[in-house]
This record gives sequence, structure tokens and C-alpha cells, in this order.
Amino acid sequence: MAGLTVKISDNQKDAYSVRLAVFVAEQKFENEFDDIDNICDYVTLYDGEKVVATGRYFPDPKGRENSFVFGRIAVLKPYRGNHVGMSVIAALETAAKLKGGEKAYLLAKGSAVGFYEKCGFSKCEERTVYCEGRPCYWMEKNI
Repeated sequence: MAGLTVKISDNQKDAYSVRLAVFVAEQKFENEFDDIDNICDYVTLYDGEKVVATGRYFPDPKGRENSFVFGRIAVLKPYRGNHVGMSVIAALETAAKLKGGEKAYLLAKGSAVGFYEKCGFSKCEERTVYCEGRPCYWMEKNI
């Protein structure tokens, strides 16, 4: 989708609005916000003035050097299928690289594994992790 702009600072409120629409209202997650929200940074994508997608990133809590964890990647429903999700991943990678990132990890819902594989991620654990009863898998990528 052409014409999207990216913001990498002063955007938490906009990121929250997309997460509320996608994860809470649409997908019915109950525990959307957590302590990581206080330590992470966000990328947000806009169609004109309207925020349409987001993702967050933070230094790897396992202490892996030059590594970041991506998460809470969400695109508003009318914007799906137009490569906006790939644009979020690209923005997260760029933002993490600006902070010295060389590797990214994320926890993908089972239904999203194929999407993340198209973005260059691969499963790094076969163990299934359950988030509110939904199967998820850890994935990684050199960035």
C-alpha cells in the first residue's frame, strides 16, 4: 500500500488504539496490556492522519546481545491484505537496527506463522506456547 508514513516515537497512544481495536475488540484477548508496555518502543503506520498499524520492540530480556523482541503487531482490518503487516515488520527492523539490533525474535500465533515466514522469520523452538489458550511459536530472524 503506497503512501503510508511511519512514526517511531511519541506514539504509544496511537499504538494502544490499534491494539484495542484488533486484539481486544476483534480477537477478544482479555490481557492485552502488560509490564513490557512500560519499557518498549513502538512503531506506528499512518494512512494520512489515521493510524492503521503498530508493533512494539524491546531489548531481548534473555540478554542475547544485539537482539530485540518484536510483538503486538497489529493491522486494522480494512488495511489487511495490502502488505501493511510487512511494512510494520520492516519498520520494526529499521528501528531496532538504529539501536544496534542484529537479531529479532517474536512469538507468533499459530495462524500467523506463515506470514512471519514470508517476512524471513523461522521457528526457533518447536515447543508450543499458549497465550490465552491460543497456540503460539517463537520465531527468529537476522536483521
